[in-house]
Order: sequence, then structure tokens, then C-alpha cells
Amino acid sequence: MQKEHLNKTPEVAWIFDVDGVITNPAEKKVTEVGLIEEISSKLDQGDIVALNTGRSISWMMDRVIKPIEEAVGDKTKLVNFLAVGEKGGAWASFKDGELVIEVDDQIFIPESLKAEVRHLIESKFAESMFYDESKLTMLSTEMIDGRSVPDYAKEQLILIEKMKEILENPEYRSLDLKIDPTTIATDIQNSHVGKHFGARRIANWLKERGIKPIHVIALGDSQSDTEMAEELQGEYPVEFVFVGDKSKLDSSKLIKKPVFTQKQFGEGTFEFLTSFKE
Repeated sequence: MQKEHLNKTPEVAWIFDVDGVITNPAEKKVTEVGLIEEISSKLDQGDIVALNTGRSISWMMDRVIKPIEEAVGDKTKLVNFLAVGEKGGAWASFKDGELVIEVDDQIFIPESLKAEVRHLIESKFAESMFYDESKLTMLSTEMIDGRSVPDYAKEQLILIEKMKEILENPEYRSLDLKIDPTTIATDIQNSHVGKHFGARRIANWLKERGIKPIHVIALGDSQSDTEMAEELQGEYPVEFVFVGDKSKLDSSKLIKKPVFTQKQFGEGTFEFLTSFKE
């Protein structure tokens, strides 16, 4: 029955970053009233909706995935939804009405490394950050809710140096790992994952199902989000919508000039979705 609602040539494939685009990064939840309904309406009208984030699938479940599922009027349209987490390492889609979670078993962090970093956080940085136990294919530490971002940034610099020392140990030196700090988190991940890898996961998912969107619209709030457009712009007409601080964006690698919203973050996403006309 679901296949009857599988649009092989949708007008748009929407790709959303999550933190700062859908959820409020400080409050770690959706705070923009009506945003989930606007995203869900894109599914109802036959578009593709994909999420592409460093967050885990379990983190997104109650905050984003379930609210979208509940807001969609025609549940069979959920076959056009894909959530990619952990920068491409894990993903979730609806099959026969049920959400199925998949993990790339070629991407992993050694348990011994997880244990070392967990101990480091608990013994040296417990007042400013915590170890994220929800990740399956990468390692993440995150700022404690309510902590000052500038104060966290100072602690983060010390943490990064400690992480570098750990990765220099012989058992980890040969692994293809890198440290990726962001505003409220610090990750250790395989070097090839990222927003570009997540976007490729989405593109492959479309191809496997024979879906060819007329164009792609990717929404982001940070520099790394441009990778989504950069990865796909050779295959599709891609529009990149930026809802962050435009003074901090380098768009030199984009074929098409980015679109900037007047408002920022979730408000900017809502602004663009409500003004967009197909």
C-alpha cells in the first residue's frame, strides 16, 4: 500500500541539519511553534524529507522523529522520510509503517578508547560536560545544559589537548580517527564521516528506491553544513539555505549562491518553509 504513495519524481528533497535548524541548541528541543507541522506538510505534499546530523537516532527520536511522524496526515507518506545520524554512521526509515534503525558496522570506535575518554570526562571535566552514551559509531562529549558557552569553550581547549594525547597511544595511532569540536560538543570520529557522508547516504537511499527529485534544498546553520550542498551539487540542482550567522559562512565552494534568511536558527527555518512556493 505504501508503494502507491512513493513519488518517484518529487519536486523537492529537503535535507535538514537538526541542531540550530530544527531544535534549539541551547534548550536541545524544538522551540519554534509550528515548525514540525511545516516540515511534516512537505511529506504530505509528496516531497522527500531527510535529516542529516551528528546527533544519535535515539536523541532525535522523541525530539524530532516521533513529532514528525505524529504530525503527518497521511502516514503512508512516511516512506519518504529518512533520518541520518552520527554524521552518516546510523540511519532510520519507515518500512511497512515501522521505524527501522540501521548502523554502518564498518564505522566504530574501540571500547577501550570510549572507556578512556569516559573516565577523563568523569574525573576532570564533570562540572562542564558529560559523555554521550547514545552514540553507536562515534564518541561524543557535550556541554552540560545551562553551562556558559564561553566557559565551556575554555574547558574544551584543555579537553582537546587531552584527547590528542590519548590518540597518540600506539593502539589508536593507526586508526583513521579525528577530533571534531563544535560549539557545544567535542567528537572523536572516523575521518571520512561528516555532513558530506550523511548527504551521500541520503543520495544513495534515493537511488536505491528509484527516486529522482527535481531539486534539493539543504538547510544548515554552520560552516560544515555546506558539505551537504557541495556533495550533491554535481548531481542535482541544489539550493543551500543558511539560517546561522551569515558573516561566519564561507560559500566559495557552492555553485549556487546561498539563501540567507532574515531570522536565524529555528525561526529562520520556519520563515523559509512558510514562504517557499513550489
